[in-house]
Amino acid sequence: MVGCSTVRPPDGETPAATVIARTLPGFRGRGFGTALYERGLAHARTLGGDGVETVVLASSAEGLRFASARGFTEVERYVLPGDTVAFVTLRLG
Repeated sequence: MVGCSTVRPPDGETPAATVIARTLPGFRGRGFGTALYERGLAHARTLGGDGVETVVLASSAEGLRFASARGFTEVERYVLPGDTVAFVTLRLG
């Protein structure tokens, strides 16, 4: 296994589909994340809704760069109860 992805359909709380691609550190920079993302994005676009979003830990500079390079822009930051690191919600422009 080199990584995984999540695709969540739009719902009452989030009107956009959500795509998250994760790649293990030793496999980054070799196209696996891009393949996971592109497959997830293609599926998300079949789900309807108001756009596409992703969520990245604020501490993940690589993840934020990956999302930004694909046209995502930050729309929200939040910290879950009991956590100390913020999550960043980004929307595909």
